[in-house]
Amino acid sequence: MASPLPLVCRSTEPLRIAAVSRRRPVSRFPVAMLMRGLAVIAALGVPLAAATLADLAHPVPPASAR
Repeated sequence: MASPLPLVCRSTEPLRIAAVSRRRPVSRFPVAMLMRGLAVIAALGVPLAAATLADLAHPVPPASAR
């Protein structure tokens, strides 16, 4: 296996990390994901709640004994 080439910096000026003078706006992506997740959970719970209420309103008559 060939040995990797060494990393060489040919710039005469040292590298500098630019300081951020302004605050970046807060990303709304996590909030949107949370709201979408809650909407999915609520949408999945609606049919279950409807079926439960329907069973309470109209209970199934007991099976007739033979």
